[in-house]
Amino acid sequence: MKLIFILLFSACYYSLFGQAVSLQEYFPLKNGVGRLFYVSHISGTDTLQTDNDSSICKSLLIKGKEIFYFDDNLFSDDNTIIGSNSFCDGVFYYENGNFIFSPLFWKYELKEANLDYFETLFPAKISFDTIYKYQDGEEKRKYTFIGFEDVYIKDKLYKDCLKLIITQDWKTAQYIDTVWFFKGLGVVKWLRGTGRLEEIKL
Repeated sequence: MKLIFILLFSACYYSLFGQAVSLQEYFPLKNGVGRLFYVSHISGTDTLQTDNDSSICKSLLIKGKEIFYFDDNLFSDDNTIIGSNSFCDGVFYYENGNFIFSPLFWKYELKEANLDYFETLFPAKISFDTIYKYQDGEEKRKYTFIGFEDVYIKDKLYKDCLKLIITQDWKTAQYIDTVWFFKGLGVVKWLRGTGRLEEIKL
């Protein structure tokens, strides 16, 4: 009887406080998959003014490893900015479920990338209310998954979206992004610290 109680308590505790989630299920990567996003601006600090924004998942084979990034256009040259088109500002791949990342900004940097400098940003199973950290030069980033939340976009319900808070600390400023992922689909909503809001258009 005591053993059954312990097992039930452990299961309940894990489900309430220690839930672990696979980011790969909520942020799948496949070359050639494109999405369209409504773009709005809730503050005057965001200088990007577009009605819609495309986001195309692409990949390059680097030393036998398929590395993924996002691009605005179907065709682009090596001087294309690719780093700022994803929630983590860089390029990435999954390995055994782990999210491996590098803060590369330009497409030509990816072609010349050294895989030894890629790092694990998130483990195969992420935990809620755990701070995952990354530093690139003066910029310090904290990633915190805080649970699930229902999201309405143009009266369409995306139920149980994985919610992520990103805190970007610079010497002179702090920016906070909020990102929502829908299982099997990827990013459906992204509120950037600049005031730019992107919502998926299906």
